[in-house]
Amino acid sequence: MLVTMMHDFYDALAHLAIYADAAPAERQQILKRVGASQKKLKEFAHHTPINYQHKFDLVEAELLGVLGQIAEAMELYDRAITGAKANEYVNEEALACELAAKFYLSLGREKIARLYMIDAYDCYVRWGDRAKIDDLEKRYPQLLKPVLEPAKLPANPLANFPTPAGQNPSLHPSIHPSVSASVSDFGNFSTLLKACQALSSERELDRLIAKLMQLAMKNTGADKGALILPNGNQWEIAATSALDNSGLEWAIDLSSAKLDENSDILPLKIVDCVKNLLKPVIVRDLAQQRDWDSDSYILKYQPQSLLCWPIVDRGSLVGILYLENRLTARVFTRDRLQLLNLLSSQAAICLQNALLYKKYQDYNQQLERSLVTISRTEAQLADQKQMLQAILDVAPIWIWMVNPSGKVQFFNKTFCEDVGVPLSDFLAVDHYKDILGENAAGCLASDAACLAQDLPHYSSEILRLVDGKIHDLEITKVQLKNSQGETIGIIGLGVDATERKRAAELLQEQNQQLERTLKNLQQAQLQIVQSEKMSALGNLVAGVAHEINNPIGFISGNLSEGKRSLEDVIAHLELYRSAASPSEIADHAEEIDLDYLLEDLPKMIDSMQLGCERICSISNSLRTFSRGDKDYKVPFNIHEGIDSAILILKHRLKANEHRPQIEVITKYGNLPKIECFPGQLNQVFMNLLANAIDALEESNIGRSFSEITANPNRITICTDIVGEGYIKIQIADNGTGIKEEVKQQIFDHLFTTKGVGKGTGLGLAIVHQIAVEKHGGSIEVNGEPGVGTEFAIVLPVKG
Repeated sequence: MLVTMMHDFYDALAHLAIYADAAPAERQQILKRVGASQKKLKEFAHHTPINYQHKFDLVEAELLGVLGQIAEAMELYDRAITGAKANEYVNEEALACELAAKFYLSLGREKIARLYMIDAYDCYVRWGDRAKIDDLEKRYPQLLKPVLEPAKLPANPLANFPTPAGQNPSLHPSIHPSVSASVSDFGNFSTLLKACQALSSERELDRLIAKLMQLAMKNTGADKGALILPNGNQWEIAATSALDNSGLEWAIDLSSAKLDENSDILPLKIVDCVKNLLKPVIVRDLAQQRDWDSDSYILKYQPQSLLCWPIVDRGSLVGILYLENRLTARVFTRDRLQLLNLLSSQAAICLQNALLYKKYQDYNQQLERSLVTISRTEAQLADQKQMLQAILDVAPIWIWMVNPSGKVQFFNKTFCEDVGVPLSDFLAVDHYKDILGENAAGCLASDAACLAQDLPHYSSEILRLVDGKIHDLEITKVQLKNSQGETIGIIGLGVDATERKRAAELLQEQNQQLERTLKNLQQAQLQIVQSEKMSALGNLVAGVAHEINNPIGFISGNLSEGKRSLEDVIAHLELYRSAASPSEIADHAEEIDLDYLLEDLPKMIDSMQLGCERICSISNSLRTFSRGDKDYKVPFNIHEGIDSAILILKHRLKANEHRPQIEVITKYGNLPKIECFPGQLNQVFMNLLANAIDALEESNIGRSFSEITANPNRITICTDIVGEGYIKIQIADNGTGIKEEVKQQIFDHLFTTKGVGKGTGLGLAIVHQIAVEKHGGSIEVNGEPGVGTEFAIVLPVKG
């Protein structure tokens, strides 16, 4: 970019220089070309005025000059010179002064032109451009006459070394405020010119330093020298050189050595004096000038002659040159000092230029590195763009971007393939509706809704695709904004939801079917539950009928016998009433066995009373078992519930032709009444006892009556208080036991180990539901195959 702008700058000046001699048609081309260059320069001057404003002003001055706008051109020449000088563009300051001088010469104003040309000459001298100096001396000798005419030597050569006012020269006679001379003060002007040319020809800092050291050593008679340059806030030795006894030069490896108070590389006190006062220190003869005897370096090395010279450019210290001769005094003569003075002035300019050139090189290197980085970044961005494009194209969804006016910026490959229109067709029209036609109605509405809100906009749309079918689309759109928050477009994402919608409809149908199936299952479950209830009711009825049948049977038999006995007693009493003879009465009493009847009849009545009591007991147990639950828990004696269940199942416990009676052992603790649903707990006891009886009968299969008698069937029921506020009920049998894998499923709904038609899989599931869910308790099953099974229920006393 820098090279391009410098080209535009000099290209514009070069074409304006030939404008006056150009043909009219060519002049128009020149003005057009210069105008294009000025447009670029103006933009750069706006951003970095210290670098480009004076360039723009100089070109503009030349342009106005050729167009005849004299007053405006004068103003811009001066502005360009002032800007170049203020920003230390010495070469461009020289060029501006030279062009201004030519401008005033073209107007016939030679006196003004002389002033500008002398300033240009001075700038070229400071810049070190020997070629331009020679060119100006050759082309404009009359304008440079005041500069080129030699001045006469002053009568007193020491007049050029004045002592500063207020300073006692006897204190430090080696400190010289200034050393000056004109070009004509030397008999050998060519020596100075060659030295200046040698310095001016170097642009590289290292080579310039080496050349300066060589010239200083050669022209001053020194046999050792050092150049000190600033490096940030520190001063360092940039170069050193020395001559041996045979006159051969050899370098001292002290480059970049820092100067500190412990260093004996140079006389630091002299160096500090020069650095602070910006005046040279010259010791012509150390034996006669003892001002610096306290310096450790001078005490150690005893140089006979030395000087320390400030290199100053426009009042700023650029560097310090140190020279000495270790063997000879008074080597630094007046001529050599005058030569060194001018040489140091040129060196100051050249050092500044070299430093600027080095900065320029560093800047160029940095710029090159930046350009490489930018190139790499651009390559990476290109790769990433290509990768992103590939990702967008293979994405199974639609991705697009349009500007707020509907102009298509991007459509991915999936969208173009689905709608059957290439991207180029969309890009060629002003609005996508020109391609989509009626299909764009929904898109236009969602675009308007998206632009009306900052949040993403979601919509469902329909679109006819290349397959000719209407597709359901789910669209997400969001505004795309620039860094100023202005909306510059809409980014959209689209998903073909046709299959998903069909799947949703199918899922809905399946859900409806599942609901119907669930209802059927629930109805079947109700039927199973009802069957279970009927089965339990059958057991209940059978048990009750069996238990009531015995007392009713012997009551019925006793009633018949009692009726006959009572009839005999009544007949015997009728004999008394009919005044029968004693013998007849005695015979009748013997016939009916009156004594036996009188003894047996009370017994029959007691027996019938016992049967009635038994029936009442069964009735009470039945009422206890089948009591209806309220919608809240009530106090209940657990033992009554267990006893009623045992009583109802007693007919299954009695002995039969296959086995002896099943023994029921109850070990009741002292339990309080608990708050519960009694009817539900009675069902729990009934189910567990019935399962225990089933397990015992299953264990009897294949066993003889005697084997069963030797190891009788037994059901053990234990109750006790556990912890604080809980009771525990254990119902165990010594039947077939239970396998470990069965334990994991024992309480699952519809799980049963019984054969078909013998179990519904609801009994233990109901038990678990009542104990755990309804009463907040717990139930566990423990068992071992061949040993038996135990169910342990823990219930809270306070429900």
